[in-house]
Amino acid sequence: MDARHEQNHEEPGAGAGRRVEHVVVELRGATAHCQAADDPSRTSRTGAAGLAEQLGIDLSDLLGRRYTCWETRGEHGVVRSGFELA
Repeated sequence: MDARHEQNHEEPGAGAGRRVEHVVVELRGATAHCQAADDPSRTSRTGAAGLAEQLGIDLSDLLGRRYTCWETRGEHGVVRSGFELA
């Protein structure tokens, strides 16, 4: 791979994201449904067990939990990382 190819495959928008607060509003099966705290119309779904693990809490404590994460726009949607309890 040349340098140009590698540059195009770096994380898109690196450093251009923002930290967003979310709340887990529903657990449906193995999926956690979340809303952005500042805009309830912004919703997302993620694996409940994985989210609980990233937050360092038990799955049973996930519903209603507020957390923050770093959101960066990527080529295939929003990339979320750096999960922390709010």
